[in-house]
Amino acid sequence: MKKIVISISLLVTVLSIVYICQYNTASKTAEEAMSVAGADSIEILYEKKTEDGSILLYRTIGTDSLSIAYVNRNFSGYEFMDYNIAYEISNLEAQAGLSYVSLQKTEDVPYTIYAGITTDENLHEVLITEPSFSIAHSAKIIESDIEGTYIWMAYSPDFTGENFSLIGLSETGDIIGDIEQDGTQVTIHTIDTTEAH
Repeated sequence: MKKIVISISLLVTVLSIVYICQYNTASKTAEEAMSVAGADSIEILYEKKTEDGSILLYRTIGTDSLSIAYVNRNFSGYEFMDYNIAYEISNLEAQAGLSYVSLQKTEDVPYTIYAGITTDENLHEVLITEPSFSIAHSAKIIESDIEGTYIWMAYSPDFTGENFSLIGLSETGDIIGDIEQDGTQVTIHTIDTTEAH
């Protein structure tokens, strides 16, 4: 009787492994998960691996857009969950001193994410504030693999992504970019760089 139970347990285990291997639809990489989701012709600028998956900052080749996506990772691989896109980022950076894209926390995305790219080598840090914060959250600038392009990113389950301010600072603390979003309304606060010393 004991041999029969062991044999049945072994057979169920083997069949489960075969089933998982044969019918696993998850992707082996985060980039592959994006392709399965229909995001071809993209250039991944930065991948931040997290405890549960990866955050991808990317742009669609041939456009002036910036996108952010979250892909979940589990034992079977990566699965695309959600994304957001910002258009005309060069224009935004020219007007506001920095660009951004955000992805709000949902049932599928465990935290709200803010990120951006810049070509301004003087941008040293981006401060993120929301109405419920007593202090600002800081995002340091990361040099990307693309020459002359810098990336910033911050993510937290405490961020809401609804109303926020982004303030770009130089290494000396001068404000070089200031954007405020209240719901769908974006306000660019112009900075007089002739006063900054």
